[in-house]
Amino acid sequence: MRVLFAISTPFAVEPLGVMQLSALARKEGHTTALAILKRRDLRKAVAAFQPDVVAYSASSGDIPLITEQDERLRDWLQAEGRRVFRIMGGPHATYAPWVLDDLQLDAVCQGDGDHAFPEVLRRLEAGAPLDGIPNIGLTGVGASVKEQVHDLDALPFPDRTLFDEAVPHFRACGMRSVLTCRGCPFACTYCFNHAYIKMFRGCGPILRRRSVDNVLEELASLKRDRPPLRLVRFSDDTFTLRVDPWLEEFSEKYPARIGVPFYCLMRSNTLTEDTAKLLAHAGCTAVGMSIESGVERLRNGVLQRNLSDEEVIASFAVARKYRLRTYVSTMVGIPGATLDDDFQSLEFARKIQPSAPIFPICTPYRGTELWEYAVEHGYLSADADPFNTLGDVSLLDCFSPKEKAVQARICYLGPIYCTAPEPLKPIIKAMIKAPLPLSAAYALGAPYMVYRIATRILWQGIPKTSGSLARLVLDSVRYLS
Repeated sequence: MRVLFAISTPFAVEPLGVMQLSALARKEGHTTALAILKRRDLRKAVAAFQPDVVAYSASSGDIPLITEQDERLRDWLQAEGRRVFRIMGGPHATYAPWVLDDLQLDAVCQGDGDHAFPEVLRRLEAGAPLDGIPNIGLTGVGASVKEQVHDLDALPFPDRTLFDEAVPHFRACGMRSVLTCRGCPFACTYCFNHAYIKMFRGCGPILRRRSVDNVLEELASLKRDRPPLRLVRFSDDTFTLRVDPWLEEFSEKYPARIGVPFYCLMRSNTLTEDTAKLLAHAGCTAVGMSIESGVERLRNGVLQRNLSDEEVIASFAVARKYRLRTYVSTMVGIPGATLDDDFQSLEFARKIQPSAPIFPICTPYRGTELWEYAVEHGYLSADADPFNTLGDVSLLDCFSPKEKAVQARICYLGPIYCTAPEPLKPIIKAMIKAPLPLSAAYALGAPYMVYRIATRILWQGIPKTSGSLARLVLDSVRYLS
């Protein structure tokens, strides 16, 4: 069968989920391709590739673009008298299976698709019904049978050719993304992990990890077969929780066998003196470590991060001690917050001295506990299904238009404020508080944010050729717009 995967945009990061499914599909003799919807019209991609299956992978923020393109595709297919099986997987389909009805899809995949998706292709090829496939939902209520994939070492490595064919210039980028585990034990209210834990309770351990040797085998193949490899980006929700035998083995073998700098995601309560020491020894140069709010009442009460100010401050001090640069997300416009809270978060973020701070506007996605909290307190209507992007203002009813504009300017100018020399602080804060047009604030802040991330966190991955660098910059602009 011919399978066309469709995603919104990967920015400068490979879409590991569809690459994994493509590897499984190609292993069984199917032909696959990838359409990136911010780069290519889906109808044209379908007309050119002639797929039997269109497989969307989407986060909630991708849905507006996918909905727009899918509607045009359905109209075109109907006019052409053609039939294509359409399925969606990824976070949005997992936690919002009603997207099947909204987009008139044929199926959704909830959770792991490694066993489910190849089985769907087998049955479609045989003309057999799809009932009873674990994790596959054929109605808007989702799958009746759930399963998790536990033996991650048994899976083929992601199909990187799929991404290379869609974005040829990415090969010049020196960064490659890798997953070492699946699952997250934490239950922050703005994230879907708490829903995942409930959904797959009884299906085995939530946190599943590849062996160190299996991870290193993939990295060695990347280093050998897909140069240049100058930076590894570990995409796990949290790379390590504590010093354990896995981390000790990794920190011993990785520098000897791979020896390439890497970036990973951590939490303030997992970046301790002991873990930071092992990470630095292994070759870690930067960590993503979000605080989400500089106000404990919001961070721990509303968002359920369970991190004290002291823990956060201590973790960033440890990062500086071991020369680990920090990429930090701090949300503004949290349900129940005030504008004073947002400015307190801004000051707290500056205090911890992040290398690359960002200030996204909080969006309580439907299906999360934060959405339920916002609805319960009257900040959102009960039928609200909010989506937000960098260029938007808060969608919550508890903020005035003036407050929303100030929050948006914090979003755009906050990275400059946090990293500017002390004498410039009053000037930038005045720009945030003053009625500076949001388009001007965006034009100033968005390029600076990309610059800080690129030069402080992911600098080893920047392409060395001017042509590839220019294309990556254009992709960044496309992503941010």
